[in-house]
Amino acid sequence: MNLNVLEILVFVSLIQGLLFSVVLLTQKTFRVKANKYLAYSTFLLSYIGVVELLVAKDLDEKYYFIDYFGDDIPWLFLFYIPMLIYFLKSTKNSYAKSKKIWILTGPFFFFWVLYAMIDFQLDFKFLDWDIITNYYRLVYETEFYTSILFNTSLITLSYFIIKKSTISPDEKKWLKNIWAFNAALLFIWVINTFIPEDLYPIAHSDITYPVWLGVSFYVYWLIFRGLLQLKLSQDKSELHELRKGSVLVTKKVIATENSEPSIVPQNNYFQEFTALMTVEKLYRNPEISRDLIAEKLNLSPGYLSQVISAAVDSNFSSLINDYRISDAKQMLLDSDFDKYSVVAIGLEAGFKSKSTFYTAFKKHTGFTPNQFKALKKES
Repeated sequence: MNLNVLEILVFVSLIQGLLFSVVLLTQKTFRVKANKYLAYSTFLLSYIGVVELLVAKDLDEKYYFIDYFGDDIPWLFLFYIPMLIYFLKSTKNSYAKSKKIWILTGPFFFFWVLYAMIDFQLDFKFLDWDIITNYYRLVYETEFYTSILFNTSLITLSYFIIKKSTISPDEKKWLKNIWAFNAALLFIWVINTFIPEDLYPIAHSDITYPVWLGVSFYVYWLIFRGLLQLKLSQDKSELHELRKGSVLVTKKVIATENSEPSIVPQNNYFQEFTALMTVEKLYRNPEISRDLIAEKLNLSPGYLSQVISAAVDSNFSSLINDYRISDAKQMLLDSDFDKYSVVAIGLEAGFKSKSTFYTAFKKHTGFTPNQFKALKKES
């Protein structure tokens, strides 16, 4: 098989994509439930590319299994479904556990059956139906254009799933980057299909190069950027599970509904606020807000601010960050957490992103989290 430089680059990257998928599925370091669906999608995308390259070199004429597992199975209906599930699970969407999601595989199996009937007649002569002889090309064209519409719909749906999610900014940015790569690949694919041939600067038969070069870049990005992000995701998951045992449940905070307490009960309200932080660890929720806590205490947001200011001469945001930084410092100094990244520790403490964690931590301690950890370990 003779390959030019571009084809070698594409072929090597696709093989690495297959290996990357195997790593995600087999290595304990990355064994988060959502990650396996990213692995499935990457594997299918890389597999489709490898097979298409082999078909382009006419190896399907020599080896029937390449022809069958390349052109005779409608893979284009299948590869993005695991990616959609990955987005659902990563955003903790309520549909992530729904069995109804598998109805999306219906078009894949429908066209697979039609392709099998065509093979039985044209390749094996098991059937002799005029309808197959007359319309098999229409089936191929219908499958191709329907798959474009199908994947466009799933990618559009994925965008809104990510946009409406309440995950941290860092996690959302990671998912948006993956989505953008997939959307770009789809866009190139559509251009390849619908732009007239005379508008291309190169022969139309070669226009698949932009698609698979894009896939190659995507695979390399997943490997070098993704492994770090996936490790962070794994760290966060393990940290959360590790600390579950330390979370206690308190009695429900009780206050007189629709009433504003006088100066005397003010300390009681601050004690109840403190209980929500120190026992229930509500500061670990990155979406925590003054309104949410005020609702739990049956206070107005403004009055809660007065309670905090009178008790500790601070505001709500600063006090929440104090709790988070104290929590992060404990984890940074605990040898049980040494294997986890500093960023994962900050996110577990309740910060929304790496930047907000580092900024707040340095303002509070005068050091970055890494400097703080190093200094304390030396002393």
